[in-house]
Amino acid sequence: MSDELFEVAFSGQIKEGADLEQVKAKVGAMFKADATKLGHLFSGKRMVIKKNIDQATANKYKSALNNAGAVCEIKSLSESPVNTSVEPEPAQVSAAPASPDVKPASVATSGEIPAAPKTDPLGIGAGDISELTAAIAPVGSDMQDAINEVAEPSLDLTGLDLAPAGSDLGQKKKDDVPPPPDTNGLSLVD
Repeated sequence: MSDELFEVAFSGQIKEGADLEQVKAKVGAMFKADATKLGHLFSGKRMVIKKNIDQATANKYKSALNNAGAVCEIKSLSESPVNTSVEPEPAQVSAAPASPDVKPASVATSGEIPAAPKTDPLGIGAGDISELTAAIAPVGSDMQDAINEVAEPSLDLTGLDLAPAGSDLGQKKKDDVPPPPDTNGLSLVD
């Protein structure tokens, strides 16, 4: 690659369908930004996030911001804007299962920075799984299902008693060793 330098800018735009608060939280965590810095970033004014970086680093920033739901702009510092309002293409779900290989990135033409490679394992998305339902419980709610009362079992304990205090409960006492058998009436024949 050449020694061309780029800058990454953000003007508060988010991807269509993204929740603003979630995007703010992700971007805030990414840059360790407080509420004041996030307010400046999402004010609608163009803010340069990083400048004088190479193309690979600019692509990393773009990919990270896109994953967070933010739409960023990459501009070459030596030319006009290279890639404005970069938004990732929606994932394409094929009817037939695809191989788990990485899909090739779009080909760079006329100085355009190629998009990050997309992966689509087996061509199955969350929308294709009908049993996939999940919900998040509200804050403060019980996380355990209702506890079913279990009826107390009726046990006959009349034949049991307790050992006296200090008894050895784990050791079985050995019986006395029986005497050897009486062999006085026996004789050996030659």
